[in-house]
Amino acid sequence: MLRCKGIENQPERGVFRILEEGEPASREHLEQVARVARVLLQENGLAGDFVVTSDGAIALELPEGKRTFFHNGIVFAALDAINDPIRNPTLTLLGEEDGKPQE
Repeated sequence: MLRCKGIENQPERGVFRILEEGEPASREHLEQVARVARVLLQENGLAGDFVVTSDGAIALELPEGKRTFFHNGIVFAALDAINDPIRNPTLTLLGEEDGKPQE
């Protein structure tokens, strides 16, 4: 199960620390979360882009003055989609690479 451990606000981006079973999440799972988050940004007409910065972290590339609480919610919605693919099948499929679920 993926969980957000914390959010660090930097001037040009927000960094989300993601854990998987108490350890920094793998790059593969973070890529899934970032892909789903990008789709949600687009669907909600929000600016920014999500990128994987390192194991255990994704960043919202958007200056601090342009970020809103909706952006944080996007990350949590993406985590829900990856954690519960039955409940969120469309978003989960968008987070899969080459149509194959990540393990």
